[in-house]
Amino acid sequence: MPRHQPGTSLRAARELYQEVTNDPSARPLLVASWQRSIEYQVKSGSLDAPYLDNPNLDSPLARAALPILDTLHEQLADDPVSTMITDRSGVVLSRKVSHEGLTTHLNRVRLAPGHVFSERYVGTNGIGTALASGRPVVIAGRQHYVEELREFHCAAVPILHPTRRTLLGAFNLTTIRQGSDGMLMAFARSVAAQIEAEIAAITSRRERALFQAYMEACSSARPGPVLALNRDVVMMNEQLSAAVTGPDQYALLDHAREIAEHHQLEGTRSIPLPSGRVAELRVSRCRREDSDAGAVFRVRLIGRAQPTPAVSATPVRSELGLVGSSPHWLRAVADSEAAFIAGTWLHLLGEAGVGKRALVEALHRAHGTGRRLEMREAPLSDSPAATEHWLHDISELLVVPSHVLLLSDAHLLGDQLRQRLNNLLTRLRGSATAQLVMTSQPSMVGADEELDQLCGASVEVPALRHRYGDTELLARFFLRKYRPSSEGGFSPDALTTLQRCPWPENVRQLESVIRGLARRPSGRMIHADDLPPECRVLSNKVLTTIEALERDAILRGLMDRNSNVQRTAQDLGISRATMYRKMRRYGIVPSSLT
Repeated sequence: MPRHQPGTSLRAARELYQEVTNDPSARPLLVASWQRSIEYQVKSGSLDAPYLDNPNLDSPLARAALPILDTLHEQLADDPVSTMITDRSGVVLSRKVSHEGLTTHLNRVRLAPGHVFSERYVGTNGIGTALASGRPVVIAGRQHYVEELREFHCAAVPILHPTRRTLLGAFNLTTIRQGSDGMLMAFARSVAAQIEAEIAAITSRRERALFQAYMEACSSARPGPVLALNRDVVMMNEQLSAAVTGPDQYALLDHAREIAEHHQLEGTRSIPLPSGRVAELRVSRCRREDSDAGAVFRVRLIGRAQPTPAVSATPVRSELGLVGSSPHWLRAVADSEAAFIAGTWLHLLGEAGVGKRALVEALHRAHGTGRRLEMREAPLSDSPAATEHWLHDISELLVVPSHVLLLSDAHLLGDQLRQRLNNLLTRLRGSATAQLVMTSQPSMVGADEELDQLCGASVEVPALRHRYGDTELLARFFLRKYRPSSEGGFSPDALTTLQRCPWPENVRQLESVIRGLARRPSGRMIHADDLPPECRVLSNKVLTTIEALERDAILRGLMDRNSNVQRTAQDLGISRATMYRKMRRYGIVPSSLT
């Protein structure tokens, strides 16, 4: 976005301010706000407040503020005053107003939940200016930058986290009745203070509950290493901080945060660490007043740390021909290989694209001499004839000694078919001579519990984001696979970008990206700018083909326009509000593209 020279912009802001207010002594805070409005190229003659679907009402700010706003709504009944709470981006989370006339005025200018009233979009206004300056402000009448807002008087106060003092959002009072700005501001300050006090109380209760659970774990008869965390707090005792350091600690915290986000997940998980050790995590939830206060992990370390090998330019391949050196991956391969050699029925768990089928095929090549690998998926039709044929096919394959049956994506089976398959396998388990290997996704493990119990071994194949260091090895492997004669490689910035990508579709997605890069002229170093837009998102969401095309179009537009959201939206023929909804959905952060 082109910017004015500081002097020119400041003069223009003062001229505009003086022209609108006829006041030669413009407040510096207001002048600075008008200057920003000019630099954002906000149009004073029209209002454009983007709309975002589903504003987050589960934040600490919203949970603390909404009951207070409900109480104020009762106290201010029939007064032409509106109370609002916004997040730190200026998104209106809630609005309370009991005066029908004022409601009509507010709706006309879209000052309503979901709309964004930051200075970037609507110029100088109470909400946006309080958030931009970090100070309480009153914006009255013609002090508003956009003409449509000049009938309002607004007092807004930033709301800060009680301990970290980071910006959470703002409380805003809006009225069309002229009166004392001092009284309006005093009221707004008082309410904002109440909200901050309630946030402190909620945070304190939640963190006290987590701290109490943590202390109980640390003071038990056999405490051992203990970790406790939620979104805001991480606590570990001396035993854990001394035993797990460096990359191991980073990996442990990464896995623990991911586990803690699933509020229903409890039990025990085994996490291979970069050093070669395994951390066995016994998870217990800490709940307070029907809300999740965090998770406590009792940690047991298994094995000894192994020397960390230096990353080689040559991809590391196992005896099975599989690329990777992370302990999590090596453990999954070793456990699968042991079960396969023993002829044990095997259940492989893992996200889509992690390489479950590639692992089975590698095991069959290495240890399946004389046996035929048969692959079956769930039937395409739910009709009785199709399911009967499919079950008969499974039973026929399982009684042939020379077969290895791979049943893919067992989590996609319907409840009735899953139960019928379970009954079939239970009946054949003693007489079946073929080896069964099932694959499924971990998010559906609970539904496949009965099937899982029929298998003698269950192995989780790690997601690529948890295979620390393997992204570079796999990228180099795929580049040599698809460009065997090339002398080119990856620049450091390209490797950094590849390693930061969450790869929601895992190895399959990485291979697709490298295959596309390999089609370019050979012999040239691949830099970060050469990588496709999908490598620059922060979301783990798996997209459909149409969604991926839409995401890439938005990313390319932003990169071409130097992250200018408004111009990109114009180029794509969509509104700025739609643009922001889609950016949030796809995990696109403009600042990460420059």
